[in-house]
Amino acid sequence: MADVKGLVRALAPHEIEQIHRIGPSGPLTPKLMHAIDRAAGGPGEGRGYYIYGRPADPDRPRPFVLRDDVCAELFGGH
Repeated sequence: MADVKGLVRALAPHEIEQIHRIGPSGPLTPKLMHAIDRAAGGPGEGRGYYIYGRPADPDRPRPFVLRDDVCAELFGGH
C-alpha cells in the first residue's frame, strides 16, 4: 500500500480526469473506488488509499475520500 506513484500510474487517464473533477477532498464514487482497487491490485486492494471523510450530514453515511499522500501525488501538493 506504500506505492502511491505506482497506484497513480495504474489509473486510466479518464479516471484521473474524474478524480480531478471532484477535487482533492471530493467524495469518491463507487466507480472511482473500484478503479483505485483495480490499480492497487484487485478487489479491495485500494482500501487505505481512500479513507472515510468527514460526514457532510449526520444522517448520511460518511463519504470516502483520497488519503493525503494520494492527493499530493494527483494534485501536486494539495
